[in-house]
Parts: sequence; structure tokens; C-alpha cells
Amino acid sequence: MNWLFPAFLFGAASVALPILLHLLRRRPTRTVVFPSLRFLSATHQKNDRHQRLRRWIVLALRCAALGLLAAAFARPFFGAHGAQGGRAVVVVVDNSFSLQTKGRWEALHAWARNQVGPVSDGDKLGILLMAPRPAWLTPLRSEPGVAAKTLAGLQPGWEGSRVEPALRLAADTLAATALDRREIILLSDHQRVSWAGCDFGKPLPAGVAVAFPAVPAAVSRQAAVLPPVMTRRETGLHAAVTIRNYTGLQKRMLSVFRDGALVPAHVEPVDLAERATVTLQIDLEADAQKATYFRFVLDADDLPADDTAYATWQGTEEHPVLLDPVPAGDGGDYLAAALASTADLKPALRMLPATRAAWPVSTVAILRNDTSFAGEAGNRLGAFFNGGGSALVFASGPAEQAWLAAHGIPTEVKNAGSGPWQAQGWDMDHPLVSGLAEHRVNALLGWDFRKVLELPARAIEPLALWPDNTVAIGEAKIGAGRLLLCGFGADRRDSEWPVQPVFVPFVHRAVAYLMGVQEAGATKPVQVGDTVALPAESGNWRALDGPAAVKAPLAVSATVVPEMPGVYEFTYGSERKLFAVNLAQEESDPALWTDGKPWTALVSPQPSREVRQSGVPLASIDAEQRAPLWWWCIAALALWLLVELGLSNRTTR
Repeated sequence: MNWLFPAFLFGAASVALPILLHLLRRRPTRTVVFPSLRFLSATHQKNDRHQRLRRWIVLALRCAALGLLAAAFARPFFGAHGAQGGRAVVVVVDNSFSLQTKGRWEALHAWARNQVGPVSDGDKLGILLMAPRPAWLTPLRSEPGVAAKTLAGLQPGWEGSRVEPALRLAADTLAATALDRREIILLSDHQRVSWAGCDFGKPLPAGVAVAFPAVPAAVSRQAAVLPPVMTRRETGLHAAVTIRNYTGLQKRMLSVFRDGALVPAHVEPVDLAERATVTLQIDLEADAQKATYFRFVLDADDLPADDTAYATWQGTEEHPVLLDPVPAGDGGDYLAAALASTADLKPALRMLPATRAAWPVSTVAILRNDTSFAGEAGNRLGAFFNGGGSALVFASGPAEQAWLAAHGIPTEVKNAGSGPWQAQGWDMDHPLVSGLAEHRVNALLGWDFRKVLELPARAIEPLALWPDNTVAIGEAKIGAGRLLLCGFGADRRDSEWPVQPVFVPFVHRAVAYLMGVQEAGATKPVQVGDTVALPAESGNWRALDGPAAVKAPLAVSATVVPEMPGVYEFTYGSERKLFAVNLAQEESDPALWTDGKPWTALVSPQPSREVRQSGVPLASIDAEQRAPLWWWCIAALALWLLVELGLSNRTTR
């Protein structure tokens, strides 16, 4: 028997305390002759012997209890100090989709299983996945038979991977293991991108061996389809599909399938020059008003995983916009042209004429004509705001000024003197302004005007100022509606602003802001392993197309992380939204490591050292934890104390 903390055995010396107390409590015997009790002497002597025996037993139990307490703290165990026999093996698995290259996974998987070999009960076997970040599939403490069975059923994944983080985690775990043979088996194809950034000059902990596979043969035919970009056209939808060739000259065929159909909606031959990138422009017949999805498939090559890409079209939800007539004397309808040019942007705007009938409060009105504020038109506009409508107003005429003054927004006309008036002092925290400045800050510069209206700061929330610190653009509340007011016109009579590049983005973003929706714009494609923010707190998620396609929906909430590419559907209430999930582009590069074998320098040449934790050999800790005898000491201590309590209560003082 060995002890984990033998110093606690010195606590057994405390058994001297009950012995000392026992000796101190012995009373001197003094005989007193009393004639009338002489017949009880024999009985008294017999009871006295019983009491002495009980007291000695109680003393022994108390001493044993203290000894058991010291032994429990010393943590006894059976076995020897130092490293134990047996193996501790971690299989580091490159589960990226490059392992789906024809024949590669089968060869490497068989090699890794052969390296593991037979495992016994004294061995430890763990499986560590690389992607998307190092994660234990079966921890090293698991039953080796369970880990071996898991290894036999493994398949490659769909993400990109990096070798070094997983390799170092496995090595650190093995270095803290008590077994004397510690080994890493690297199941990887030595793809160049997987070794990117590895510090080959920093060796792994001493005593950890690594089995590296041979570099596989290079592929001869590999191209990848990148996530397509979908836009709307007059006849339907348009797809820009980029295909990247990583090898020599190829003649391929691209097929486009819509809504999971088995028959392609479009087929197009593709000539790929050596290591070239080609973008195909494909028009597809589809109703842009409805949600739909597409699968773009190249005929299979050596790595078929990235020969398929997915795209979705959520459907165009057109938002009606009321536009009043162009003012008399204006040279062109710049607002109508700006709205027409935003047809492919989201939110999609549908331009309607501002009629004499009552305006629906769900619409946004764009007003620039003085007649829209006079007489009956002014009353209709007031009712529109009172009902909760919103409007973008370019104010310059006298009827506009009178209507605004009647609603608590007095204005003053200013003409440029020595130079033009410039919009400045932007409120960068406002959603409209921050959206304009998102890509280019100079979009907020160069707004020059020869004639302007000064807006009162006391009645309107400023978005931009004139040089005299009066308001140039502001927001106000009228009734239950919102007013976005510009102190300048939307024509070229007073400025060249309507022909500047920023004019269209400003109009579109201003209307989107008043509608309470965000402009979609270009977004980063969703990749396998990304966290997808869902538009509702709860709903049902299911795969419509791709390798994960299933019929049964899965209840999810707030976010979801897709593990496979494809088209996914999220339904919440009566709403439905589609998501296209594609593969990481960098993992498609089949280039293998060809500059020698620098990974061999990761194995430390130093001999293995005894692993200690808080000064105690880890092998002893491991042996003690497998058979914790201190529990038996505590159990015996409790039993001893119960017996001692019963005897001491029956023992006279």
C-alpha cells in the first residue's frame, strides 16, 4: 500500500491524547469497610471488571478513530509510485471537407486505425476534432473501446481547419497523463492552408510522440463554385456565379436547379483556363415577388464537396412610395429617376403617384411641389400625418413654408452671398447619417446650395446644420406621423446636388428609414459553422436542399449554427425565411505542403519527465482516484464512532 500524502500519517500521533486522558482520569482505590454491605462484594468485583474492559475498548476505539482519520487524509492506494504502463493515445482528426477528396479519407482513416492498433483496459484513447475549433469528440478519460468504435464510424466534415491549435491541445493533455507511453496520431492530409501560421520552432511537451501520415498525391482536377450573387431583372432573376479553377485546363458543365427540382432549369458549359477564375452571368426565369432557392452544380471532380453552391431569393416585398408631381419649371424629374434606379436594392420601392384621394398611412410620401401643401392638398397631408403617415419633404416654396409654420415649424429663406451654403455638422449617430457614411465619409461633403431654408432647432431634431448653426436637415413629429424635412429643393435650380452620386443613396435610405426597415445591401455569405441570427426568438428550422436535407423540422430559438451546406428554411408564425449556407472558400485550395517536413521539428527530443501536480506524481494521483480507499477509512471511522458512543454511554465514570 502507498500513500498520496504520507505526511498526514504523523497525525496518528494524536492517539496519545485519549491515552493520556484515560490515565489522568484513573481514580486511586481506597477500601472502606462497611459491615452491612459485605455480601455485595463479590457482585461489585464482577461489575468492576466489566467496567474496566469497556473502558479499555472505548480507549481502543478512540485511538483507532484518530488513526483512521489520519489515514483518510493521507489518501492510501494500492500500486506503485511513478508512471504506469499502458498507452495514452489522442487521434487528432482533420475533419475539414478537403478530406472528401476521392480516396483520401479512406486511406488516412485506415492508416490512423492501424496506428492505434488494439487497445486494452489499461490504455487511454481520445479523439480530438480540429474544426471549427479544437473539440473533444471522445475525451481521453473515456473507455478506450468506446473511443475506438467512434473512430471507426468517423466521416469527414464540411468546414476548414488548422492543425496547430488541435495538435498543441492534444500534446498538453497527454503531457498531464500518468501513462508512460503518450502518442498523437495526426489524421490529416497536410493541406498547405491547414498548416498556415504554425510555429514549427516551438516543440510540443517532452515525452509526447507524434505519428505523421505521408503527404498524399496531389489532385489533378479541382474547381470550386463560390456563393452566387442574386439580383432582380425585368424578366426574373439574375445570378452571378464565380467558378475558381485550382488545377489545369478544364471543360466543365454547370447545371442550375430551382427549388429542389431534379431537372435543371439552366445548363451551361464552362471553359476554365489553368488556375483561372470565371464569373458566369445567368438569367433565370422566376417570379421575383416570391421566395425561391437555387442549387448550382458543376460536374464532379476530384473534390466534389465544393462543386455545389446554393443561393436564395427571399422575394421582393415592394414598399409603395407616393411621389407628388414635378414642380413647374423644373428641368427633370430627378426623384423619379432616383427611385427607378433603386429597383435592385432592398427594400424595394414601388413608385405611385400622389392622388387626390386619401393617402394610406402605410405608405411614405415624397413631396417637393408647392401645390402639395396648398388648400385641399394641405388638409389631405395633415390627415395623412395625423393617421400615422411619414413623409420626406424638400421645402422651398411659399405654400410649403406656410404649411410648416402652421404646424409649429417656422422657416426662413436664405440666399447665398459670397459663397454657397454647405450642409455640415452631421449627427453621425443617426441611422440615416451613419448609413450614408458607412462606406465613404466624403458622401457627406460637397452639399452646396445657392438658396436654402433655415429650420428652427427648437421645433425639429437636427441631422445636419448650415454654417450659421441653423438646421439644414431635421426630423419632426406631426400628429402621429413622422416628417423628414430638407431645407432645400430636389431640383437643379438652386444646386447641382441632384446629379451627385450621393443623391440616390440619400433618397433610398431616407425612405427606408421612414419605413422602419433596413437596407439589405451586400452581406457576407453564410458559411458552415457560422452563427445565423434568426428573425424571431423561436421557430422551426429545417434543411430544404443539400446533404442535410430532412423532412422533420427542428425547433430552434434566436440563433442556429448549420453544420452542413445547403438551403435552410426558418418558419415563425406565418412568416418564412430562406438561408443559403455555403462552404469556406479557402478550404477548396488543394495545394499540399511541399517544403520538406517541418512538422517533425514539433516533436521534442527531450526525454519524458515525471508529471507532478502540487508536488505529487500524477501517476500516484491517478492510481489513488481509480481506487479511493480513503472512503473506506471514513466509513470505518463512522462505524467506530457509533460503537464508541454506545459503549461510552454504558461505562461509569
